[in-house]
Parts: sequence; C-alpha cells; structure tokens
Amino acid sequence: MHVDELLKLAKKGKFDEVEAGWVLAAGEAEADLELLLAVPQILVDRGQRELAETLLWYLVDALREQGRPERALAAARRGGELLPGSDVLRGLLADLYGELHGHSDDVGDLLRLTLGSEDLPLDTALVALETLMALRPGCYVLDRQRGVVGRVRGVDAERGGAVVEFADGEKCYGPKMLGRLEPAEDDDFRALSAFERDRLVALAESDPQELVRLALTTLDRRMALRRLRLYLEPIVGSWSKWWSRARDMLRRSADIGMTAGGSPSLFLRAKPLTHGERLKRRFDSAEDLLGRLATALHVVREAAEPGRVEPEVVGHVARELAALARSRQADAGPLALAAAAVAEAAARSFGGGESAPCVGPDAAIEALREPEEFVAAVADPQVLACTLEFVRRLAPPGWQDALVAAMPLMSREGCEAAARALSAEGAEDAVAQGRRELLARPESHAGALAWLWRDSAAGRADEVDAAAVLIQVLTKLTGLVRDADLTEAQRKERIAELRSALFLRGGAALGDVLAAARPEQLVAVKALSERNPALTDAMQADLAKALRQVRPALFEKAVPPYEENVVYTTPAGVAKRKADLEQIAHVRLPQVIREIGQAAGFGDVSDNAEYQSAVQERARLAERAARIQEEIAEARLITPELAAADHVTVGSRVRARNLDSGQEESFTFLGPWDADVERGIYAYNAPLGRAFMGKGVGQTATFRMGTDERRWEILAVEPGV
Repeated sequence: MHVDELLKLAKKGKFDEVEAGWVLAAGEAEADLELLLAVPQILVDRGQRELAETLLWYLVDALREQGRPERALAAARRGGELLPGSDVLRGLLADLYGELHGHSDDVGDLLRLTLGSEDLPLDTALVALETLMALRPGCYVLDRQRGVVGRVRGVDAERGGAVVEFADGEKCYGPKMLGRLEPAEDDDFRALSAFERDRLVALAESDPQELVRLALTTLDRRMALRRLRLYLEPIVGSWSKWWSRARDMLRRSADIGMTAGGSPSLFLRAKPLTHGERLKRRFDSAEDLLGRLATALHVVREAAEPGRVEPEVVGHVARELAALARSRQADAGPLALAAAAVAEAAARSFGGGESAPCVGPDAAIEALREPEEFVAAVADPQVLACTLEFVRRLAPPGWQDALVAAMPLMSREGCEAAARALSAEGAEDAVAQGRRELLARPESHAGALAWLWRDSAAGRADEVDAAAVLIQVLTKLTGLVRDADLTEAQRKERIAELRSALFLRGGAALGDVLAAARPEQLVAVKALSERNPALTDAMQADLAKALRQVRPALFEKAVPPYEENVVYTTPAGVAKRKADLEQIAHVRLPQVIREIGQAAGFGDVSDNAEYQSAVQERARLAERAARIQEEIAEARLITPELAAADHVTVGSRVRARNLDSGQEESFTFLGPWDADVERGIYAYNAPLGRAFMGKGVGQTATFRMGTDERRWEILAVEPGV
C-alpha cells in the first residue's frame, strides 16, 4: 500500500486499515521515511498513541532487519519526539545507540545518564544524549544562562553529567541542565582569554588584525575603540605601542572597517569571511610549518562535516600540503616526517584513497633517532598523533623502541597516541616498557604522568606500582610550582592536568590505590600531599581523608622516634642520592637511548647483539632509577630530636670499648647514603648498626659475621647530628 493511501486512511479515522497497510509500507526498502512518519503523527493528534507506538516499533524493527540501523535510529528518534512517555521506544533507542556507537568507551555511561533515567522524558533524554555525545573533551561551550564560556573536561558518569571548566572553577551539567549549553567556536575570544591567553598574546604580536577580528566576531560586531581597549589591553601589554602598529594594518583591512576621528569605532564589514576562508587564511599565514600542519588537520576534521568547509578551500590545502611534503622529502628531520604524515592523512580524507608516502622507512627512523628533538619539533598533540600513526603504517625497523624512548617526553595526548600505535601492532610489551621508563624518569612530562596515573589507577598498567605513580605525581606537582623554566601559563596548564587526572571522578581511584600501597609508600604520600603548594586545601583534605581510611595510625599524635620501613638520612645523603639519580637520568639513560637508535639504524635488530645489549641496559637503568626515586621520596631527615635518646638510635654517636682489644672506639650511625667507614660513620640498618640499635650505656653490642664475633661495651651515647 502506498504511503499516500495510509495518510488518507489515518485522516479518515480508519485505524484498523492503517495498521494492516502499515506492515506492507514499512517493509518497502525505498519507502520515504519522512512521509511514512507523518502517519504516526496523525495518530498521535487523533489520540491513538498506543497504535502509533505499535506502528513505530514495527517500523524500527523492520529497518533493523533490513540492515539499516541509521534509518532505524532516525525513525526511533522521531518516535521519541512524538511519544516522550514511551518505554518501548526508550528501550529501542538505547539498543540502537549502543549498536551504532558501541566503539565509544563511554557510550554505556551516556545511555545510563539519559535514556536510562526514568526521571527524564524521552524527548529531553534524546537531546541530552546527543549533546553529551557532541561534547568532546577540550571543546568550548557557552552557558547561555550565565553568559560565560567554558572548556569541556569530559563526561563523568559518577557525577552524572558533563564537566565543564570555567575561569572560576568546574561545574557539572546533568541531563536536565545541558540545554543551557551551546557550542562555541574554537577561536571564541572569551574562551581564548580564559584558557589560551598565550595564543592571543602571540596573535597580538604576529597578526593584530586577526586579534581584533576575533574580539569583534565574539563580543560585538561594532565596538568603540575605548570599549575594545578594555578587552585587548590585558593581552597586548603596552597599548600605545601596540595600537600605533595595529592601526595602520586595520585601515588596510578587507574585513574590518574603522570610522574617522580621534575616538573611532571598529566594525566587521557586511560580508565577513566564511569559516572555511578563515581556516584557509590561518593555514596560509601560519608562521611556521608546524602551525600549517596543525591547521591542515583542523581542515581535515572540519571537512568531514558536510558544508563546513568549501571544496575550493579543501583543494587548496590538499595541494599545498602535497607540495610541502615533496619539498621536504630530502630532509630526514621530524617535521619532514610530520609533513608527510599530514599530507597522507589529507589525501586519504579528501580524496578517499591513500597517497604514496613521501618519506620512506629509513628517513622515518632517522627522524625518531633523537626522542627529545622529535617531541620538541612535533609539539602539537594532533600533529604528533597523526605522525605516530603514520610511523606505525610505515613500520621502520626499531620504530617501537623509538616510541617507547620518546613517551616520557610526550604530552598525555602523545602518550595515548603512542600506546594506540603500539597496541594496534600487538606490542603490549612495548607499551608496558614505556610505562616503566616513564615512571623511572623524574623529568617525565606532566602530561605523560597524567596518562600513566589514569592507566595505573584504572588497573590497566599492572607492570607499574600505582602507589609509586601516585608518589611521582605528587612529587611532580611540587616541582612544577618551583620550575623556573616554565611560563606561568604552562605551569597552570600542567598543574591543572595532573590535578584533574589525580581527582578524576572525585578521586574514586585514590582509595583503591592507597589500600594496596606499602606502609612506607603511605608515609611518602602523606608527606608529599601535606602543604603541597600545587594542591588546594580541599584536595589536601581529600587525600588526608583517603589516607586516614586506609591507615589511621599515620595521623596519631604519638609518632615513634624510629620506623623500620623508612630510610633515614641527612641532607648531604639526600644530595648524594639525587646526584646518583641525575647521573642515570641525564647521562646514562640518554646515552643508552642514543646507542639503541644507532644500533637500530644498522638494519634488522633480531640478530643485532649491540642493539639487544643496549635495550637490556636501558631496562636495568630504568629499574634502578625508579628504585632510587622511590627511596628519595620515602626518605626522612635525621633530626636532633630523633637522635636525642638515652639509647642507641638513628643519628647516635656511640663511644664503646672493644672487649677483645680493650681499646675505645667511636661509631656514628647515620643513613645508608651517609656511610663512610674511614670516618667512623656507619649505616644504622647495616648488620653492625643493627647490633647497636636499642642498646643503652653499660650494655653489650654483639656483631657476628660468619664464624667471627665481635663485642663492645657501650660507654656513652649522644646525638651525632
């Protein structure tokens, strides 16, 4: 039966005939879906909601049987709008979204928050679900009610919604509040002012016209200069100097007009650039190659949505990228590799096929030979991810080890991309080695540590101790506050990333990690979290609460003067141990990594003894560095109060008589890093030190080594520090 006939029957109230004819119409593969869905609309208008629900259920089921889940979802979504109280359609929609988007890790959480909530009408739940799926981490949104722009952190199932970061803190938007949010452009002036001020500062220097255009586009298409100055002066610094340069550029602008007079107004001209034209201009005017590559990938993503970018812009970017890749073909550097990777990605996206790579395996491994140089050159996270995927496809000899060596230097996005590339080739052992090296290197990037903590706290990284990772994160947070090499914006960004990872989902993983930690690790976490300058008071309180639940004794007032599971030492001992760590991290490990790269360059590594030996040495050094770092984190300074006991303890200086020779001897018991036998300084936890520990004046200390036995009578005990 034709759909037109069904519509006539529905309008005439012949509902039995409608139901009979619907079965035939719904089974036609080429039926006009929009026209077909007009029938349930008429039934709802006539009060036949139950019949409308039955027909919609049959239509969705028929479309699924035909192997057309997208059309089935469209029909079910329309049904949800017509019948917001239908449990049948709610169940169908949940199944269809799960079927079509099951590849997404968080789709189950999203469905539970929306379609799984009986408090939400079906139409409201659908809008909330679509909104949540569109809110990818890092994108900007406008809260219309508050009139402020924020940055999406992600969806938090435990908090029940999307978490958005604002200048004054985070806010969680549940399904009922999501209607307040609307997407904001990546170059929204308000968003950049709050979250990417460095980008605006750079723009003020390189392209004043673009800075003004962003402000006018976002804030008001026409603004008096005195009002515009209020927004721009905090960014440009010296206003008079900047304005004298920007004024001449703006007068020649094709996009921005400026009225005459001493107090002019600035305005956007009637025909502004399209989004695609702005991307093209950004691509063409990028100051360096990395900027062009990053913009090109932006075009690739935008072009995937119909109508977002004009075909001529796509063509222009594709041609320029191909020319860039060819022009750098002879260069073996990291950016040549990145250019080839982005050019291939663009060719596959724009042209629907794959282009022949402009860089071969030998050039690729050469670009990866120096990890620090590679990561510093390919600093943009999206370009780095694209480059790593390109390397995986080329699969040059030794590429997996090169990625492992680079991971401690990468951002969180870079580590995720490297792990994806390695896992795609089944190299889970290499991912595990990358995690171990990252933990062993104290200079690891804050983003890499954030990635490691997320993985270890979630139980995805059994090869590393999650508590040791937590200690590393807390140590890094303290170091970031004091790192003079970072700009203030970099400092804030890295601290925020680590704090966000540490307290992900309200810090739910902290309790599990602390419950499995060793006693000395708990002591280290407590010491590192108390008065940590990078943590807010609330964060410190949350960590203290989690520690107290696991080990209340940590917070008892009476603290014993000497704990077995703690490394006691002096400031000189700590400095000595840190020097050992620095030697490994900054001299030996980089040297071995270079040796691995050089050995890999000789070809097949399976029978390369130099290569295998260097890899083993790297693992040994990484393990030793991790052990030293943990020891330093767990160390405790020997204080005069600790040494002021009437018996031998850590920090004691002892005068004793050798009962074999009758001579008086002096012993000072400090930490294992302070030991110097020639100066009479011994480690308190060495066999000799343990023989004296706890003994008082007049008592005898007995030291046995094999069949040899020595005894001393203790004459005096005093502090040795």
